[in-house]
Amino acid sequence: MNTPSAGSERPDATGNGRGRLPALNDGRYRRIVTAIVSGGAARVSSSLLTLISLPLAVRYLGPERYGVWATVASVAVWVNLLDLGIASSLTNLISQAYARQDRTEAARAFSNALAVTIGAVGLAASLLGFSWRRVNWIAVFNASPSLQPEVRATILIAAILMLVGLPLNLAGKLFAGYQELNTYNKTLAIGAVGSVVGLAIGIWLHVSMPTLFLLSFGSITLVGTGTLLWLVLWHKPWLRPRFSLVNLHGTLDLLSTGWSFLLIQAASLVVFSTDNIIVSHYLGAAEVTPYSVTWRVVRLGAVLQVLAFPALWPAYAEAQARGDVTWIRKTFAIAMRTTVALNVVWAVLLLVFGQFGIRLWAGPDAVPQYSLLFWMALWSVIAGFTTAQSCLLGALNYTRVQAVASALAAIVNLALSIVLVVRMGSVGVILGTVVSYLVVLVVPQSVAVTSVLRKLGRQGSISGTPTEYASIDIQPMV
Repeated sequence: MNTPSAGSERPDATGNGRGRLPALNDGRYRRIVTAIVSGGAARVSSSLLTLISLPLAVRYLGPERYGVWATVASVAVWVNLLDLGIASSLTNLISQAYARQDRTEAARAFSNALAVTIGAVGLAASLLGFSWRRVNWIAVFNASPSLQPEVRATILIAAILMLVGLPLNLAGKLFAGYQELNTYNKTLAIGAVGSVVGLAIGIWLHVSMPTLFLLSFGSITLVGTGTLLWLVLWHKPWLRPRFSLVNLHGTLDLLSTGWSFLLIQAASLVVFSTDNIIVSHYLGAAEVTPYSVTWRVVRLGAVLQVLAFPALWPAYAEAQARGDVTWIRKTFAIAMRTTVALNVVWAVLLLVFGQFGIRLWAGPDAVPQYSLLFWMALWSVIAGFTTAQSCLLGALNYTRVQAVASALAAIVNLALSIVLVVRMGSVGVILGTVVSYLVVLVVPQSVAVTSVLRKLGRQGSISGTPTEYASIDIQPMV
């Protein structure tokens, strides 16, 4: 089958497409539902596996060593910042190319994204080799000096796995852009199974903490490698990266919106990944266990965000490229109402059964204070609300207000968490997160969403070609 040329199948001014484009519109909800169902199956499998693996790890490693394990995993995800925000930009570019059936443009976007990511990984690897032995990791984690060899080796393994996994993560963005997350969800499920199998083998063999980390998380990297190779060599061979497609223009296209996604991603990492570090540093590694376990339980309730939003994002972007405004507004309203309702129900269940369930699941060392459980339950509701908004803004490339507000919220969150942890213990860390987001992020982001929806409303249900629609300069009402 010949590759259609760019713009050869664009919709006309009434929004009615030619060629295969109407099928894209008609099947949009079907693809979202398929992704949610497959993602739900993968999520349920992953949750069940977590129910098995987490208490195994806690009991095998003990409170202090598991606290180090959880903190190292939190620190390792900071490597994701090295994608410079281009991964999210790649999703939007692939979605737009998919809407126009332009395979060459899709290959160009992926080739440039892969080149930039590999370059960043090479630079980071050099810095890691220089600094790894020079950092006093025991002081950072406030752990026993006897754990120094294990801590240092675990950090090295975690960093290598994250660096190798960075270009592999682009596979998920490609699947998302083509609205084929159901296929990607299957690979995630395979990786989750492999992770638990590796953990079980390590415990059975009585290996050290670094080796256990490699056996558990290395399988995910292995599956990711196979997934990316299968995608670009067999499933969608036109995406195969080529040096001839790598150029400055393609890189700038990615970075033009990537900086906003980078700020948002950095802010998210501050919120989700520094808590364990702060608790460990100020209260000791053993105190990370109840905080980390409770956080994991709370995040299990974020069902809609995990399942629906990765599928909604490319669907929003594709609908924007086609000028399908009515679908965007209608779908966002449904997503927002459903997200908030589900998170409120989950928060109530946590407050009623949370402590009992955690004690039964992970043991008495992991049981949190009720006040910690309360603030984390409240945070789950706030996070669901803001994530639904972020999905819409990111898909439509309207990220400036969100990026600045997220960065400010992260700074305030970090400062409050450090101040409050000394006075209130681990409860102060999550309280700092709740206060910073309510004060700094929720209001400006809500104003930005209102402005976008109002602009879309003034455009009518479907107005103009994708090119005309994408050129609209939407400004926040401030």
